[in-house]
Amino acid sequence: MEFLNLVIIFIAACLVLRKPHKERLAFGLLVVSVLLMVFLFSIATRTGLLPGVNY
Repeated sequence: MEFLNLVIIFIAACLVLRKPHKERLAFGLLVVSVLLMVFLFSIATRTGLLPGVNY
Protein backbone atom coordinates (compact mmCIF):
# COMPACT_ATOMS: atom_id res chain seq x y z
CA MET A 1 0.00 0.00 0.00
CA GLU A 2 2.88 2.37 0.64
CA PHE A 3 4.07 1.72 -2.91
CA LEU A 4 0.62 2.75 -4.14
CA ASN A 5 1.03 6.05 -2.27
CA LEU A 6 4.39 6.63 -3.93
CA VAL A 7 2.93 5.88 -7.36
CA ILE A 8 0.03 8.28 -6.79
CA ILE A 9 2.42 11.04 -5.69
CA PHE A 10 4.67 10.37 -8.70
CA ILE A 11 1.71 10.57 -11.09
CA ALA A 12 0.61 13.86 -9.51
CA ALA A 13 4.13 15.29 -9.90
CA CYS A 14 4.29 14.20 -13.54
CA LEU A 15 0.92 15.79 -14.21
CA VAL A 16 2.01 19.12 -12.75
CA LEU A 17 5.30 19.09 -14.65
CA ARG A 18 3.99 17.95 -18.05
CA LYS A 19 0.43 19.25 -18.08
CA PRO A 20 0.08 22.27 -15.77
CA HIS A 21 -3.56 22.76 -16.76
CA LYS A 22 -4.39 19.49 -14.95
CA GLU A 23 -3.27 20.90 -11.61
CA ARG A 24 -6.69 20.30 -10.09
CA LEU A 25 -6.51 16.58 -10.86
CA ALA A 26 -3.00 16.42 -9.39
CA PHE A 27 -4.21 18.11 -6.20
CA GLY A 28 -7.05 15.61 -5.96
CA LEU A 29 -4.57 12.75 -6.29
CA LEU A 30 -2.46 14.23 -3.49
CA VAL A 31 -5.53 14.51 -1.25
CA VAL A 32 -6.36 10.85 -1.95
CA SER A 33 -2.77 9.92 -1.12
CA VAL A 34 -2.85 11.80 2.19
CA LEU A 35 -6.16 10.19 3.15
CA LEU A 36 -4.74 6.77 2.32
CA MET A 37 -1.68 7.51 4.49
CA VAL A 38 -3.87 8.58 7.42
CA PHE A 39 -5.99 5.45 7.02
CA LEU A 40 -2.94 3.17 6.95
CA PHE A 41 -1.44 4.94 9.97
CA SER A 42 -4.66 4.57 11.97
CA ILE A 43 -4.89 0.87 11.11
CA ALA A 44 -1.25 0.31 12.10
CA THR A 45 -1.51 2.15 15.42
CA ARG A 46 -5.01 1.16 16.50
CA THR A 47 -3.77 -1.59 18.77
CA GLY A 48 -0.41 0.03 19.46
CA LEU A 49 -1.56 3.19 21.26
CA LEU A 50 -1.32 1.64 24.71
CA PRO A 51 1.08 -1.06 25.77
CA GLY A 52 -0.38 -4.41 26.78
CA VAL A 53 0.25 -3.88 30.51
CA ASN A 54 -2.03 -0.84 30.70
CA TYR A 55 -5.22 -2.70 29.89
